[in-house]
Amino acid sequence: MRLIHSNSKLCFIVLIIVSTLVKCRPSITQEKWDINQGYVPDSTTAVQIAEILFIRIYGEKVLEKKPFVVTFKDGIWIVDGTLEKDMDGGVPHIEIQKSDGKIIDLFHGK
Repeated sequence: MRLIHSNSKLCFIVLIIVSTLVKCRPSITQEKWDINQGYVPDSTTAVQIAEILFIRIYGEKVLEKKPFVVTFKDGIWIVDGTLEKDMDGGVPHIEIQKSDGKIIDLFHGK
């Protein structure tokens, strides 16, 4: 009788461990990245890169030039800041090559 009770306990413990491991398994599957999309595949990625570089070079104040406007031309993402209406000054500008992420141009207008 004692042997059956021990086996039941062991089975129960193993069942708890297995169910815990299954629950801990990552539920989000990572999509496979397609290199044919380029290193900067979309406008969201282009803006993220632009923000990082703008802040690093011009400081947090550059975020006042949001929203950033994105255009795509001849394989190049172009990200520009905006000015409030009737406001003087320049905006940050960056050109990023889609295929390899190369920075073609980066400056802040005056």
